[in-house]
Amino acid sequence: MKQNELLKLAAEADEALKNNQLDKALEVAETIARYNRSAGLAYKGVVSLRKEEFDLAEELLLESFQLNAKQHLALANLIPTYIKKRDFKKAVAFGELAYAAMPKNQSVCINFAAALLQEQSYSKALEILKPHLDLEKPNVSVLSGLISCYRSLFMKSEADEMLLIAEKHFGDKHEIIRLKADTLAERSPVEALKSFKAALEKDPNNIATRWNMSLVQLRLGEFKDGWVNYDNGLLPEVGKIGRPLPKLFEGAKCITNMDDIDPEKWTYAVCEQGIGDQVLFLGVLRQFLRDYPKTVLIAEKRFRPILQRSFPDLPVHPYGSGPFLSANSEAVNGYVPIGSFQKKYRSSKEDFIKNRQVYLSPDQSKLAKFREILLKKTGASRIIGFSWKGGYWERAQKTKTLDIELWDPIFKDQSTIFVSLQYGEVSKEKEYLASKYKNIRWIDGLDFKKDLDGWFALMCACDEIISVSTALVHFAGAAGRSVHLLLSDRGAPFIWGLEGDRSIAYPDIKIHRKLVTHSNEEFFEGVAQKALVEVSSS
Repeated sequence: MKQNELLKLAAEADEALKNNQLDKALEVAETIARYNRSAGLAYKGVVSLRKEEFDLAEELLLESFQLNAKQHLALANLIPTYIKKRDFKKAVAFGELAYAAMPKNQSVCINFAAALLQEQSYSKALEILKPHLDLEKPNVSVLSGLISCYRSLFMKSEADEMLLIAEKHFGDKHEIIRLKADTLAERSPVEALKSFKAALEKDPNNIATRWNMSLVQLRLGEFKDGWVNYDNGLLPEVGKIGRPLPKLFEGAKCITNMDDIDPEKWTYAVCEQGIGDQVLFLGVLRQFLRDYPKTVLIAEKRFRPILQRSFPDLPVHPYGSGPFLSANSEAVNGYVPIGSFQKKYRSSKEDFIKNRQVYLSPDQSKLAKFREILLKKTGASRIIGFSWKGGYWERAQKTKTLDIELWDPIFKDQSTIFVSLQYGEVSKEKEYLASKYKNIRWIDGLDFKKDLDGWFALMCACDEIISVSTALVHFAGAAGRSVHLLLSDRGAPFIWGLEGDRSIAYPDIKIHRKLVTHSNEEFFEGVAQKALVEVSSS
């Protein structure tokens, strides 16, 4: 077949796809494949993608691309295919290739940016989308991506500017109403909730909107409805920023309604999300065990020693036990993600407050050893543990972190020894602090991330903790330790609420909230006066 005849067939296939005539497009693709297999497979892959046959689409598009690395139709459509399959790393990888080959292709750039946003690569996504902004005839997907980028990078004025443009052109679209709600979520949660509800009037069953709304509801203390919507985070539509469980639980029965549990059968309670979230959710475990005593807890291996000590009658197994969950439906209910416990036992602020308790126990021998070493070596009369950064995702890190250079008003108290409890890479901060202070200690040889039990004992050996919102605060709070929690003015996890100076979840956490009107110096001076004076007088 001559080249011009193939081009004519390709145009025919393109027109059929444009009009969503998938059967006709497939028929033409079969003809194309007889003369150009790579091109035919590419069109067949696009048809499968449109039909939501994602595994088949992946197979066809990959084969097309392998036959001809210059097959741009296949390359471009591998990005949305992997987005649909929730494999964002592969979507980004093929996005890089497609963007290099077709940097001006708007569809490629939109899909590549969408994959980058899922991986929280906001700066890169912004760079890709900006050239495609047309103020006269804007594209709703470009605007949506730009708003998400600017909001996540804390570029408030730019996000607001894009939002105004989006509302002018697409104000009645669910996607834009939801983005407005997301933009308002931290600065004005009450108004954000109104926008979320307006978005749901357009699309009542939108999973991602209900998930995002749940975080605002919980922050506002609307726990009853908030926890119900929180379960949307378990669904694949939300992706990695929700509540993804390990893949080994696929196929096992997931229970989110506690009324579906038969107390006479065994139930697997599965720890989920970050380690700090796990500690928070385990605050209801004793209540759950009273109602469902035939429970097995599935948790990270590094967390297991603490859990076995704290709940000595509870079987605790690592995540690898997951494949056995569905083995015997007559004896086993299924598994319950521990975040889903909350709606049964924490449906109001009062439920939290009346159940504040100590529920995690440190290794007392390790605690005593750490305390003896610290007191003897330093001659100090008191020890304060500290941590200045947290968060797994880029946005969470920017929200939670308070740079160590700001902590001078706290560290200048030379009568106190400060012990770093900060996990992760800290070499630059260690060098900086060593050049300024003689009263700061670092525990070498203890990997805080791997040796969770040792880290837990070390924090419990301290007289007091001063920290930003990290897992440290949850562990120390659950052990009943006195904690001063520092919150930035960029927002905070929902459990700390919007006001008040005491945690509703833990016995002894004092909250210090930085206001937008506070300078960094004013905030840390205030924390130093309250926290250090309180320690001195206690």
